[in-house]
Amino acid sequence: MTNRTMQDGLVLGTTMLVMHSFASFLVFLYCHINTEGQVVFAYFLFFVLDAPTVPLVFEIEGQIGLFARLTDSWTNLWYYGHQGVNLRAFVLTALFGGLHWFIIGNLTSHAVGWVQQRVNLKRQPA
Repeated sequence: MTNRTMQDGLVLGTTMLVMHSFASFLVFLYCHINTEGQVVFAYFLFFVLDAPTVPLVFEIEGQIGLFARLTDSWTNLWYYGHQGVNLRAFVLTALFGGLHWFIIGNLTSHAVGWVQQRVNLKRQPA
């Protein structure tokens, strides 16, 4: 495994993390702007995209409640108790779903680099 393959893995993984976190932020804004009570269910899209990581994290968070205390204290300070569930879902999907896609990007890049080495494909100079 070359240094270039590791750099490619970090670049692809970071790009996927940023794209996922941005998508999660857009869903957060959508839920924040809408006034319907059930709009937070838009986060269930991430349950499909980030399976099994995000559903597992939501299950663990439901039992431990660490982020619930952190986000509720923040929302009590700024939003008078409003948007606690939305903020908590955003933090969980952006953080753990982003990590999920960072790992997938790294593994994909390393797999492609391994195939290039095995097949003995020459990398074109940039």
